[in-house]
Amino acid sequence: MKYEIISNYLLPVIAAAVTGLAGFIGMQLKKIYQKHVDDKTKEAVVRTCVKAVEQLYHDLGGPEKLEKAKDGIQEMLKEKGIAISELEMDMLIESVVSEFNYGFNKAVPAAGGPSTAIRADQDDGTEKTAGDTKSYSEEGGSR
Repeated sequence: MKYEIISNYLLPVIAAAVTGLAGFIGMQLKKIYQKHVDDKTKEAVVRTCVKAVEQLYHDLGGPEKLEKAKDGIQEMLKEKGIAISELEMDMLIESVVSEFNYGFNKAVPAAGGPSTAIRADQDDGTEKTAGDTKSYSEEGGSR
């Protein structure tokens, strides 16, 4: 009698609970994975758009380039069904531009004096040269 109750009632309840828990865990893992994929996609789209704008619209000023990049980013992410906030987009753009400038500054010879090349993040109407920026090294941080 005791074993009949366990096999008829308790085991199906336990199986249903385990199945429900596994389904819940699976959904949570999918959400985490999807967020990771969306974040990587956003970074790739921003990087692509910033590079494209820099090449296609090199004669435009900083604010115009920024608007072109934002338009391209929003359009590409909309096609992929990924939402992005204005703040997130600004932060990602700033990060990519900073990486570009860091790479550019490393290529400028230190002994030759400041370069006359305009930085990509210029948007305040003033001319900034590569020598005007702080350099960064992984060992020592900001110099």
